[in-house]
Amino acid sequence: MALDDDGTRPQLIETIFVSRGAEERAVRRGLAQAGSRVRVVSTGIGPLAAAHAADEALAAASFGTALSTGLCGALSPAFLVGDALVYRELLRDGTGPIALDGVLAESVAARLPGSQSGVRGIASDTIFTSVERKRAAAARYRADAVDMESYALSERLGRAGVAVAVVRIASDAAGDELPDLNRALDGSGGIDPLALALAMLSRPFAALALARNGTRALTALERMVRQLTAS
Repeated sequence: MALDDDGTRPQLIETIFVSRGAEERAVRRGLAQAGSRVRVVSTGIGPLAAAHAADEALAAASFGTALSTGLCGALSPAFLVGDALVYRELLRDGTGPIALDGVLAESVAARLPGSQSGVRGIASDTIFTSVERKRAAAARYRADAVDMESYALSERLGRAGVAVAVVRIASDAAGDELPDLNRALDGSGGIDPLALALAMLSRPFAALALARNGTRALTALERMVRQLTAS
């Protein structure tokens, strides 16, 4: 890859979109380690919050490339917790697929050794917590991963002419059962701490696995951002 005049690699991504909270903190740590000043836009959880964040970001500044990142659920048994999944396209029930910028996706993947490319992601308004639901979605849509924000972000940003890449870190595998985290979503893009605690207590073994996998995935997210944005 050609270097800039000062000997550094050109910056592929101008703006990173990520859910606020632990995911945003991991992204910011990765940027700090890379010495990068890429703009970070934090979103709430879910498609409505993501679309709102995209609209605000577009109104605030001009940018040509963006990354949707954070955690996702793996639907394909080929993927493990901590894998970096580079999306090829995004699906949403009842709408046509969004084909992401192939050149940008290839450039992003080239900076991420061991990443998984060509991933087909599906959008969801809720968290897939059961193995049964994951298997059903994988079979129906031939999807590899699921997250709640990337479709809405890509739709809004793409309409404005922004090239979008999506790299998500698998935080639960296709065979992992989760606590009912949907109980903790507060409807405004946030999490209710008490409802989250109750959901975790109701399924303690799944909660322990979630905590362990979440730590691993957040570490992988931090590393991915560092690799992608390092000069």
